[in-house]
Amino acid sequence: MFKLSVIICVYNEGESIIAALRSLYNNEIYKETEVLIVDDCSTNPITIRALRLLAKFTRYKIIYSAINQGLSNSRNLGFENATTNYVLPLDADDVFPPSTLDIVYETFVNHPEIDFIVGNYYLINVQSGEKLLIDCSTITTQNQIDISKLAAEWTLLGTSPCKKTTWESVGGYALKYSYSVQDVDFWIRVLKKGNKGFYLNRPVYTWYKSATGMNMTFKNLETTKLMAEHRHFYQLHYSPVFLSNKIFEEFYPYKKQRFLIPFGRKYFLQLKNINKLRFMAFFLKSIFTPNYKVHSI
Repeated sequence: MFKLSVIICVYNEGESIIAALRSLYNNEIYKETEVLIVDDCSTNPITIRALRLLAKFTRYKIIYSAINQGLSNSRNLGFENATTNYVLPLDADDVFPPSTLDIVYETFVNHPEIDFIVGNYYLINVQSGEKLLIDCSTITTQNQIDISKLAAEWTLLGTSPCKKTTWESVGGYALKYSYSVQDVDFWIRVLKKGNKGFYLNRPVYTWYKSATGMNMTFKNLETTKLMAEHRHFYQLHYSPVFLSNKIFEEFYPYKKQRFLIPFGRKYFLQLKNINKLRFMAFFLKSIFTPNYKVHSI
């Protein structure tokens, strides 16, 4: 019945949901598009009412998360329930440019060997109104996503269209990054798995970026955790010594024993002298000071 699926993840976006849905209309394939709206336990009355009306008067499938678990869980619920193999994630406060669904579907059909699509996208600053076109050609080689170039310049859109089988191949989105860098973690794992990304030289998304949005409010420490987990990816651009010291210096103020001690032992020779001294002092204090208090991350 459907040719492709759109997953819209919702958490208190209110009336923005309607704008996101309207952006689907300007496509010939719209009537053959499955729309799944995943709500992560919204508490906003406007959002709740909008979802009830959509469930009652439209063909859209509304999926309610049992508990609030963030964007990773919502995306996973959407992919699990999608009945087609071509999936386009859309955040509830963003929109698609006209004909995006038509072009994405045609690209997947004409290039069966690809696993996901990366296009250019508009970036609109909600506070200033400034609009930029982000050109993703700089992370490609011969129209394919180049993992080495991406490590040097992360411009890949987190909501890039991909096949359901691609999502399945990496086990979905990680819940531990659900409120921070879930998209970056997901795409690193997709690329490390050998999945192929095709570059589409046209805008396929409009991202309304707000100073209060999730991408602007999570701790930089989350990115450091990502670097530690995906060290081999970041070493495509940064030296091992640089990464070791950056990761140590980001984590050191939190005095987290279960991370700092194994990390310091493993990468001790790569640490700068000042960081070696910091590690040794921390290590000795953790051994000889009873009930040494550590800070949680």
